[in-house]
Amino acid sequence: MAKINKRMVARIALYGVAGLAAIFIYARGNVPVETDAEYCERTGRVKIQDRFFKYDVYENGEMKTIADMLSRGCNEDAYCEIDRAYQYVLKIPYQESSTNRNPSEVINQQGGDCDEKSYLLATLLLQQGHRCVFVTTADHGFIAVHLENGDALQSPSSYLTVDGKKYYFAEATFTTGYIGQPNDVARNEIEAVFDMVGKKEIPIDTVRFTLAKR
Repeated sequence: MAKINKRMVARIALYGVAGLAAIFIYARGNVPVETDAEYCERTGRVKIQDRFFKYDVYENGEMKTIADMLSRGCNEDAYCEIDRAYQYVLKIPYQESSTNRNPSEVINQQGGDCDEKSYLLATLLLQQGHRCVFVTTADHGFIAVHLENGDALQSPSSYLTVDGKKYYFAEATFTTGYIGQPNDVARNEIEAVFDMVGKKEIPIDTVRFTLAKR
């Protein structure tokens, strides 16, 4: 049997590795670029303006027990259900955060920052079928919730209008407050409005703002 030429074997192995590397590079180069929507779907995030946020508003019933408890006795009165959820969130202390606490962690740790407490409030509202939007500035975020009838609201009230529907401010960083209470955010500070149900940004030029002074 002829002896195998070691140099030839080494050359074949080298060419084989190079060939595999070339195939890998070619394959990567031909993979379609991931869209923002695909990235959000894969990572559980949402895009607001040019930033990606972890979407921690759960719709799988995790908060259903708490939402049902809070709305007990409201007899399906929308304002009652919304205000009960809002007052519950206000009682949780505001705490700065370097992580993304989900709604359960905000309750268990009894603390959350503006977006964490807002996401908890949105979770409770969505469990009861109440539409809400997330409003962002450069360094702040808060919820506005839809009410068909605002007669029960205190004055003055701040709200935004989307497709003819009014969404009243529900600032979660207050220690005490009411639905619609102004939070001193100026119109030129608002960067984006995000539909928490549709999980999509609402074009800011289609939103009308009615901002009252405290």
